[in-house]
Amino acid sequence: MRPLRMTSTRPRLMRFAGGCLLAVLATGCADGEGRGPQRIEGWSVADDELNLWVDTCDGDPETTLEESDAEVVITVISTKRDTDDDCQDPVKVVLSQPLDGRRVVDGKTGEEAPPMEG
Repeated sequence: MRPLRMTSTRPRLMRFAGGCLLAVLATGCADGEGRGPQRIEGWSVADDELNLWVDTCDGDPETTLEESDAEVVITVISTKRDTDDDCQDPVKVVLSQPLDGRRVVDGKTGEEAPPMEG
């Protein structure tokens, strides 16, 4: 009688799990979701507060702000989520002084962000 040889499936299981992880990560990147600079869709102002809207849905937006006498440059970093909902994140930014005619520039595009009423 031939002795029974025990083989471990662990190396195969680890390769399989690693391959699955890579597939999930690649799919996550391929479908448009990811954290990074997002375009400002619109803004309004009240005194020294800017209210911004970005096309992310519960993306936990954060901002960086650079102010000068001529313009305010705002970069919004958020997680873009592909959803079927028409969903935007509101972002509130407090300026060091009222806007007073300064341009509002989108840090992602380098262009003037479109104003919105409200």
